[in-house]
Amino acid sequence: MQQKPASTKALNSCKTSFNKQEQSMKIYPQQVICKHCDSLYSRKSVRPGEAAQCQRCRAVLYRGSWLSLEQWFALTVTAALFFIIANLFPVLEIQFHGQSQATTLAETAMALAHSYASPLAIPLALLIIVCPCLQILLLSWVLFHACRRKAAPGFAPAMRLLAGLAPWSMAEVALLSILIAAIKLSGLVNITTGPGTWALLGLCLLLPVINHQDFHPLWMLKTVKGKHG
Repeated sequence: MQQKPASTKALNSCKTSFNKQEQSMKIYPQQVICKHCDSLYSRKSVRPGEAAQCQRCRAVLYRGSWLSLEQWFALTVTAALFFIIANLFPVLEIQFHGQSQATTLAETAMALAHSYASPLAIPLALLIIVCPCLQILLLSWVLFHACRRKAAPGFAPAMRLLAGLAPWSMAEVALLSILIAAIKLSGLVNITTGPGTWALLGLCLLLPVINHQDFHPLWMLKTVKGKHG
């Protein structure tokens, strides 16, 4: 019984120390590090679409953004609408001997879970549904506050998660699989593409655009908030 207050006190002390360390961490948005050779550069302004390259390995460091924050947010909201349509409406409709069967992306993953390839159902759902959804939600959250000229709550963790999700969002793989299945089955049954396929096509076109913009203006808002906070 005597150790409980001491344990609580130690826990509070650790939390206080962690908060102080977190607050003391500084962000240097004017510095950029090459991902390939770790060379450090001072960030310089570039024209929209122009790329800054590493002098040592010639890798692209960053590109000038050709979208304003408001335009970026608008495209992200459009991608969210495409994502909702792609998951709520059928992607393919199969007609055979007077019977028709329509399926959505979620139903595709569920059907795979009941087949011999059931171990692939969870990775499939993560790659084509969960990861794109998290990307769109996080980016919408950050850009909504950025359009109001302030950093979003939980900005740094959201940005780290966005960077981690980038290689795992594979909506284009789902679209390619749907097209291959439609071509192979077209000689056996009557197949028509549903609204979900066209929405998925729009999503595949928008995701690279919204995820490969220059995030430097967003980090600048975080720095300005830190200076005034």
